[in-house]
Amino acid sequence: MKLGGCQIISVMLLFAVCSCVPMQKQFDQPRQIEHFGTETNILQRGDVPIDTVSIEIFNVRITPETEQYIDDLWQETDEQIIPASVRLNLFRNGIRVGIQGSQISSTLSKLINVTGTPEMPRYINGMREFDVSEMTRELTVTKQFQHVFPGTRVVLKPFESPLYELSLFDRESSQIWGKTYTNALGLFALTTNPQSDGKVRFEVVPELEYGLPETKMYSRQGIMFTETGKPRRIFEQLAIKADLLVGNWLILGPTSINCQGVGRCFFVRGEEQKEQKIVAIRLTNLKKPTPTNNQKTHIEYQPPERK
Repeated sequence: MKLGGCQIISVMLLFAVCSCVPMQKQFDQPRQIEHFGTETNILQRGDVPIDTVSIEIFNVRITPETEQYIDDLWQETDEQIIPASVRLNLFRNGIRVGIQGSQISSTLSKLINVTGTPEMPRYINGMREFDVSEMTRELTVTKQFQHVFPGTRVVLKPFESPLYELSLFDRESSQIWGKTYTNALGLFALTTNPQSDGKVRFEVVPELEYGLPETKMYSRQGIMFTETGKPRRIFEQLAIKADLLVGNWLILGPTSINCQGVGRCFFVRGEEQKEQKIVAIRLTNLKKPTPTNNQKTHIEYQPPERK
């Protein structure tokens, strides 16, 4: 049987479409990879590690309008959860610490403006209108969301600008000695450690960066490395340890706007017109291991009781 030109073209197009269908179905199927004898979707390789902690960090600048809320904030914060000896040592150095539950207090809500409604932006001919005062003023609250991996050190800086000169006094036995630091900036080193009871242990260590950057060389496994950074003084005696549940808050702040010592370089700036800040950290999530069908439950053997 002879086919015309149009019929030959139709047959060729039908053959091409039929031959492409199985290939299209093959690409539509999700890709699987072999992982220790089990099939796992390749997209799961991007999951965050187990024991990863998600936190929200609020850096709150206290203004003359919000200074009236400071006393109420500490009344609504549980400071007794910190051991008395640690709390007393922190208070002597101008630092105040406490914990709030998952239900945010009314005062903290006012300070970080959780319930406040932001002002709607104005547009002219499709372009947003900016006020000069809005562009130059400092933000009252800054928020940062971060994943903290196991063993990772997170740096918290209440202020970004260092102090030109700072004098600190320390007591050893019955003697008092002091030291002056230039270009000093107070910061907190935060690490997290999930516990077996579902809580997360937060450890916050105050540190002081000062001076000019230096380059140091060190050896690791026979390989030389260089590290550039400012000298640091670590206040291990002021380390803060607190166990938090998901939703809890850790509040850090000064004892007062006139505090002295270490707390001043962390939370207070200025001489005549002083400015203070408060840091609020919220534990939002904890990555826990999820059991799978391939996991076997281990049951210890117990011998039968003798009658």
